[in-house]
Amino acid sequence: MSNSTRRPLVIEQFYQVLDEQTQAQLTPEQKQEIEDALISVTLSSRHRIDIRKSFPFFGSRYYMVFLLGRDLRKRLRKESTLVRIIVTILILFGVLFGTLCVLLTLYMLKSAAGIDLIRDFHVGIWDWWLSLKNN
Repeated sequence: MSNSTRRPLVIEQFYQVLDEQTQAQLTPEQKQEIEDALISVTLSSRHRIDIRKSFPFFGSRYYMVFLLGRDLRKRLRKESTLVRIIVTILILFGVLFGTLCVLLTLYMLKSAAGIDLIRDFHVGIWDWWLSLKNN
């Protein structure tokens, strides 16, 4: 197996666009450092979860990428304070919404089974649901 077939595609593409004279002047140590840097900043490294799907939608094709894994970069990305606040608020609302959905599902299952946790006290969601169903 040759050296070029073992290297990721991004490294091959890098050397194709690099000037041959510049490439000839690089020492093996410099080449190795460049290759390590390229791999660490691109998506060519392996991820624990790597989902890449494309799908048709109204005559066009769209794609979705979900990657999850350890961040092996040496330098962290700079994020603004506003972005951090917005992401925190979105995560908070997502967790709150998920928790409320789980609690509502548990309440509906409890009510469907006819279980009363507190005697003669009902929130009324189950009765409202039945009235919608009967109309």
